[in-house]
Amino acid sequence: MNIIPNPLPCGLRLVIARHAAQPRMLELAARLAALGSLRVLDGGNQFNPLPVARTLRSLTLQLESALAGIRISRAFTCYQALALLEQETLPNRPVLVLDLLSTFYDESVPLPEARRLLGFCLKHLRRLSASAPVVVSARPPKPVCADRAPLLEDLRAACPLVFEEGDEAEVDSLLSKSNPHLAPSV
Repeated sequence: MNIIPNPLPCGLRLVIARHAAQPRMLELAARLAALGSLRVLDGGNQFNPLPVARTLRSLTLQLESALAGIRISRAFTCYQALALLEQETLPNRPVLVLDLLSTFYDESVPLPEARRLLGFCLKHLRRLSASAPVVVSARPPKPVCADRAPLLEDLRAACPLVFEEGDEAEVDSLLSKSNPHLAPSV
């Protein structure tokens, strides 16, 4: 395993983009995994190990151990997303949450209940971000569930650092801070 300190400071960050910034989040996963263990919570079935492995291969010779250091859990409901965040107790390990709001956009869960559950999730994300970097990705709701927009606003309000689609330089900065020796891919 590489013994490179993680220069990405503790704190909660949000990336808002179409497709929940999947390609950039997977690149960030690879960069963080090259530095040590990583926790990935996948809310929108976004995690694809192939691009992560390809990026990792260019970053480290210890591909197998870097991949083994990634712990992935998928949530298929907003209730599962909350349960997974409640169960995460390992301090000092970076956490990526891919497409967090995907499960909260499910219209079978009443909006007040979804907002209540998201509030609990936000408490756990803040708890985790006190000892490690936490990066959450989200996408705006599709027009068919536009009434779910308050969920994105709740998430945005809870995150001190927000990167939005169109802020490519800022997202690239986020990626490069995960290891100053690794420039973001173009």
